[in-house]
Amino acid sequence: MAIVSALTLKRFQSWFSLLREGMQVSTWSISVFRSDWFLSDAPMHHKLTTPSLQASDVTDVPAEFVADPFLLEHKGEFYLFFEILNKASGQGEIGVATSTDGITWTYRQVVLRESFHLSYPQVFIHNDNIYMVPETAESNRVLLYKAKNFPYEWEVASELLEGKYLDPSLVVVDNKWWMFSGSEKGDLHIFHSEQLEGPWVEHPQSPVITSNDMISRPGGRLVASDGHVYRYTQADYPHYGDSVRMFRVNTLNELHYEEEEVSLVLSGSQKADCWRKDGMHHIDQLKLSDQQWLVAVDGHTFKNVNYVFWKLDRWKSKYFG
Repeated sequence: MAIVSALTLKRFQSWFSLLREGMQVSTWSISVFRSDWFLSDAPMHHKLTTPSLQASDVTDVPAEFVADPFLLEHKGEFYLFFEILNKASGQGEIGVATSTDGITWTYRQVVLRESFHLSYPQVFIHNDNIYMVPETAESNRVLLYKAKNFPYEWEVASELLEGKYLDPSLVVVDNKWWMFSGSEKGDLHIFHSEQLEGPWVEHPQSPVITSNDMISRPGGRLVASDGHVYRYTQADYPHYGDSVRMFRVNTLNELHYEEEEVSLVLSGSQKADCWRKDGMHHIDQLKLSDQQWLVAVDGHTFKNVNYVFWKLDRWKSKYFG
């Protein structure tokens, strides 16, 4: 007679527990708004009453959620790039929405799909070309994409790094490129390069944070302002996507790194029916003028679902559309 191992028994017990009690699935949505603030979160929360974009707006794939928004202005139009979790493939894909005023957004389509998971699509313009650095950790690489036919077609321009780096975030300071990336171990790595395409060199103090899920993983675009670099970090405790904090980098050079926490910037709502009641984990800011920013954030709420029906729904989406 076969003997069931303790690990196998534990897995069966966990599975039956899910069947009996259901499971929690995060539903992420995105909000975009104009603001005259940068460092203070006080004036913001009244603007987050309703999401600007949610899974139901996605028309070309069955979307579980939308998250990780990044903004770009190009030729008088605003573009919003974000992750779509495709229920059919189970993978993250990159979608785009457009707007003429930054307030009302129209979903367009999926613009980047790979055999591996994609998320966190930081987009930027450099030397008159439009680039994207999404998270491609599942491929064990950090990849630089270049627009072939903006915004709908992209191609790999260069491999920047090898390794499973989470949410790579780029910024230029005094003509030098810097990259901040998280890791599955809760570390924050820093790299620098003279050119966008590399070679990229890891900072001698890197990882500058180790084994800390509260302050290590990037939570949005790095912002260079007032002689400092400000970084957002997603707090993944007590659960993934709890909140976003801001740190001011006081020293950033090839030998030394020093930062300090400035504030808690984004957090969940106290309202039980709010689209972001269970937390937020990303912010992006596009400077429109000295006193005006376009801000994109995401937030989520947990929903309880029956595990069997959730799996059947994903199976149906995968095989029947």
